[in-house]
Amino acid sequence: MVPEILPRAHSRVARAVMWSIVALNGALLLYALPDYRVAIDAGYHISLAEQYAAHGAVWWDHINFGPAGRPNLQGPALHVAIAGLGLLFGGAPHGFIVANALLGLLQWFAAVLTLMYFARRLGGDFAALFAVVLLAGSAYASGSFAIGIPSGWLFISIPWAIYFFLEERLILATLVTALSCYMHLGGFVTAPVGITIAAILTRKWRPLLIVGVATALLTSPYSIHFLTNLAWYRGRHGHEALHFDLLIDVLAIAGVVLYLRRPRDNPFLFAWTFSPLAWLLQDPSRFAAQSTMAGSVLAGLVLADLARHLAAPRLRAAFIAAIVTLATLFPLGIPSLLAELTWDVGLQFPRPLDWERASAIADVIAHNHLNDRLAAVYQNSFGPAIAVFTPLVLQRGHWVEVQPKIDPALELSAGVKLYVVPLAPDDPVLGMMESRGLVRVWGGTPDTAVVTLLKRGDPGALRPMVLQILEENADWLGDHASNNQMAPPALLLKNIGAAALQARRRTTDVQRFHAGRMEMACLVYGYALEPTSPRSARSFRDRAWGFAEIGSFLSDDDPLGYISNDRHRRFRENMLALASTLKDSKADDPFSTPQVVAATNRLFDDYFGGAA
Repeated sequence: MVPEILPRAHSRVARAVMWSIVALNGALLLYALPDYRVAIDAGYHISLAEQYAAHGAVWWDHINFGPAGRPNLQGPALHVAIAGLGLLFGGAPHGFIVANALLGLLQWFAAVLTLMYFARRLGGDFAALFAVVLLAGSAYASGSFAIGIPSGWLFISIPWAIYFFLEERLILATLVTALSCYMHLGGFVTAPVGITIAAILTRKWRPLLIVGVATALLTSPYSIHFLTNLAWYRGRHGHEALHFDLLIDVLAIAGVVLYLRRPRDNPFLFAWTFSPLAWLLQDPSRFAAQSTMAGSVLAGLVLADLARHLAAPRLRAAFIAAIVTLATLFPLGIPSLLAELTWDVGLQFPRPLDWERASAIADVIAHNHLNDRLAAVYQNSFGPAIAVFTPLVLQRGHWVEVQPKIDPALELSAGVKLYVVPLAPDDPVLGMMESRGLVRVWGGTPDTAVVTLLKRGDPGALRPMVLQILEENADWLGDHASNNQMAPPALLLKNIGAAALQARRRTTDVQRFHAGRMEMACLVYGYALEPTSPRSARSFRDRAWGFAEIGSFLSDDDPLGYISNDRHRRFRENMLALASTLKDSKADDPFSTPQVVAATNRLFDDYFGGAA
């Protein structure tokens, strides 16, 4: 039961334009399939999919939060799908990567066709045209589905579950709702909530009871497993940039005001629009990106209504052409066509996850038989990408919502771990440490090194070296560090090209290396302190972790926009304050003075929002 909101105008031209836009964007995404753009999450999903392919059921995650691991509470549906396709493609890492890319492409088509179908039922061909061009035209909205993460399937499932419920096709409603739950934990508070809202508005109590009980039975293996291990669930989130699609959002708000003031008149659209609101608590960034499906339909209805009220055919045609052009080429943000075209011609920025770099680091680890060491990777979510190519147990890892209350890895000696650090293997500070027998550098990529600690130095003898490294690099970052932000679209268009990207990479690498040197200084000093001062040693291991993450935030493509300009300004001020405090300290052990401890804590608390 999807009642019409507008008179259903039909137009062969509107359908032709709509399908042309779908075909163009779809072809550009398909062309990129051999080197498909994915989110940093892909390493986690594919590494777990390989476990499903190898073992069948995976109730325990042995990759993340080692050495003991954690219960696997991530919804299994996407991992099982990647596992099945990956085995069909040969079972090697590349086969699973291609499988994940194909499912991402499929998710994009599913999202676009879903909103096309429902927009057309609600408002005809012009509403469908506008909805499609708005979603397909925005790089953020479109890309949030094209990367193929589980929450994308979740948002696609919501309207279908509500639609089948209102049509009283209860078997299909139950299957879609159950699948959404198996896709992601958030499924339990999205599709079921949508069906409940629809039932309240239409007083379909008996169908609600049937679907609710059937869904509970079908999802009981997962829900029981989750509830049994509820103590592991923290509800914390990794850092993620919040992006808004202004063109969609403003028009969608207008659609809410115009069409949803009387919910019982439009139960389907009301339930679809408001059922994902729980995601504002679960993950606001995903809500902002993927609620654009319902938002695009509302916006499409608003624009179709405006076009309908333009009596002059030429004026109406000009209005429609202007909206299509605006949404496709100038959507008040980065247009999808720009992102897709530049990727296809080789200007692949931003690249949240670089499979070649992950594979190269995995080769170093495997070649030197380092797989049995607990791996501390400078960027938590990059670790699982390395694990796609070689068996690895990570100190932390991805999906930090589930982790031990007390992490035993944090109490382990620094000397038993393997470190993937944001430094070039030939970095002079690493070379100096290696010449003194403190570390061994096994290799890496031009901006990432694989390192282990060797002997413990004498803390007193190491102190001047560590003090100099921390002071000099903090001073440099305070003076020179630039924020890792996406340039405005106009500037991107002006400076796009291989030379500009290489220049940017050189700039970010420089500041990355300064943070990486601070990480290594804290590691070797903390290792030296372990026999005599275990509490101070733990503090330095924690500081090392903080500087490692700062190195990622300053340089990697994935955290573009995570840090606001105001927070970055405070970061630079705090770095300068730390450098000054270290320089002015006259104590025999300057690192333990209240001034230095306070300056260090303020640096991390301001930068990570108290999370690190």
